[in-house]
Amino acid sequence: MLWGFAAVAIPVIIHLFNFRRFKKVYFTNVKYLQELKQQTQRRSNLRHLIILLLRMLAIASLVFAFSKPYIPLADTPLESNARNYVSIYVDNSFSMQARSTNGRLLDIARNQAREVIDAYNPSDQFQLITNDMEGRHQRFFNRDEFTEMLEEVNISPSVKSISEIFQRQQDLLSSKQGGNKISFLISDFQQNTTDLQNIHADTSVITYLMPTQAARTDNLYIDSCWFQSPVHQLNQGVKMIVRVRNASVTDFQNIPVKLYVNSQQKALAEFDVKAGDYTDITLPYTNYETGFQNGMLEITDYPIVYDDRFFFVYRVSESIPVLSINGGEQSSYLNSLFGLDSTFSFSNISVRNINYDSFQQYRLIILNELTEVPTGLANELARFVENGGSLFVIPATDINMGNYRNFLGMLNAGYYTNKLEVETKVTGLDVLHPVYDDVFEFSKGSGKQLPDNTDMPRVRSWYRISLSGRTGHFTLAKLQNNAPFLTASTFGKGHLFLLAVPLDPEYSNFPRHAIFVPTLFKIGLLSAATDPLYYTIGQDQAVELKDRGITSDKVYRIRAEEGDYEFIPEMRNLNRRLVFFIHNQVGQAGFYELVYGDNTVKSLAFNYDRRESVPDHYTDGALSEQIGKYDLSGFKLLKESEKPLTQTLREINQGIRLWKLFLILALVFLAGEVMLLRLWK
Repeated sequence: MLWGFAAVAIPVIIHLFNFRRFKKVYFTNVKYLQELKQQTQRRSNLRHLIILLLRMLAIASLVFAFSKPYIPLADTPLESNARNYVSIYVDNSFSMQARSTNGRLLDIARNQAREVIDAYNPSDQFQLITNDMEGRHQRFFNRDEFTEMLEEVNISPSVKSISEIFQRQQDLLSSKQGGNKISFLISDFQQNTTDLQNIHADTSVITYLMPTQAARTDNLYIDSCWFQSPVHQLNQGVKMIVRVRNASVTDFQNIPVKLYVNSQQKALAEFDVKAGDYTDITLPYTNYETGFQNGMLEITDYPIVYDDRFFFVYRVSESIPVLSINGGEQSSYLNSLFGLDSTFSFSNISVRNINYDSFQQYRLIILNELTEVPTGLANELARFVENGGSLFVIPATDINMGNYRNFLGMLNAGYYTNKLEVETKVTGLDVLHPVYDDVFEFSKGSGKQLPDNTDMPRVRSWYRISLSGRTGHFTLAKLQNNAPFLTASTFGKGHLFLLAVPLDPEYSNFPRHAIFVPTLFKIGLLSAATDPLYYTIGQDQAVELKDRGITSDKVYRIRAEEGDYEFIPEMRNLNRRLVFFIHNQVGQAGFYELVYGDNTVKSLAFNYDRRESVPDHYTDGALSEQIGKYDLSGFKLLKESEKPLTQTLREINQGIRLWKLFLILALVFLAGEVMLLRLWK
């Protein structure tokens, strides 16, 4: 359009060829002098030069107006004639329910998203992304379709970090060839989820951070809970530990916390907690029913209330199934311990007559004095432990060392090296390990340390257990020369225990000693299935069934205990386990049931993600510091201003447009010419 400046020559040419010359006028009477327009040549030239200048300026202003001049405001690499691909993240987490002086944060975020798309052309493409990460949000839409989806955005329990959101935006934008790629992150930028340090920025993507922050709100919430002991027995007392956090700047005192089990209040306590701190409250009670127990913890706190309840589920079993695989005769010691106690359901089987399919029914398997472990049995036991079972190995009086080493190597455990006929005794127990944690009573001031004169088992002959190069192993009991007597290790989800002596009185008095009963009893109790107390919404945790499978046309369903919501989860058979994947299909905290046909197989508890419970957020200044600290090139902080957001974005992307100014100047110059011709006589 700048070639239009050639038109400036037109008024110059007119001026040169139409210059008015003075002529002589002959007259016979003085009265004709009144009809003459007398002017000096100097004044006439000045008038014509001003008119010429106004005409030239008018044409030049029109040329500038059509050339669309602008003043750039940012070092943006946007191509003016290319299509824009715009990805907009609207934070719809629980924290966006908070209010600022302009209303609810989610409503403000949606309005800002509308203003963003108005700053671009109708032909541009737009993507909407939220914490839900729905499948339909994984592609670009036109402006009208984007607006329709934006109206459907509501508060969600899902929580995603800023790095996760940006990575999803970057993946979709990188699939587009050419054009301008812009992303917007509209959020309150809570400190728990704003992890700019984990972002690997793509320099081809321009990213704008748009904070929408509310005033600081105090919050008191239940963070987590657990049992002091994982074992749950009928008519036995348990202690629930609940952790409450104070995410505020004020202290709280005498706040009640209630515990409900199966809708009945079981315990009540009061607690104090300082600002920015947490406290653990112990709630004791007794289990009077078997089966699944639905528990709920509750406090009262305003205005943030979604995290004032915490749901959990556990199971009280009638008995713990234990299997003894015997290399020879049955052990009278094991029969007396497990067979006569109603806590356990005890079975014996010969190594020559094993049904491997029955292993999944047991929680503890005892290898009772096998000379060697057959290959098939070794593979099945490794799978059993990996899937969460417990294995207790009692060596025979004469074992195949090489065979045992290969078998225990499959479990990444220590192994037997040689047999020593050296009389010694057990000198130390790991009283901090769960096996011995609550077996002994200690006097005040002594700490958890056994007296030197404590009666311990005596050993006459024993196998040396090598733990060299092994990690994650514990020596629960050791001999005088520090050699392991009883070891514990983990493999997969299960546990393995190795004993250094057979249950033969000629080798040791361990099976007749007082420590024998609590040792095996606690190992048996700890082998009880310990499923997660609860699951967190938004975290795709797997729900497992160890002894179930798809055996008919019926399918497994998960349904809410309240209401009629239910869905069919994804199911997979993995290593004799049936695994269910939730995939964000649970959106409300509470109790759910895993149902097979008309039967309830398992009870489940789901809680909201507690990352949203801490109201601390980054200020504009802190965000700017982080952008610089982590060298996030292409990231810009878009602060609130008096200008409309649409205008601000257009100025950032296109600069300050001057065509209107030059069009106005052209009209002013033309009006000046007209006024000059009419008034300058």
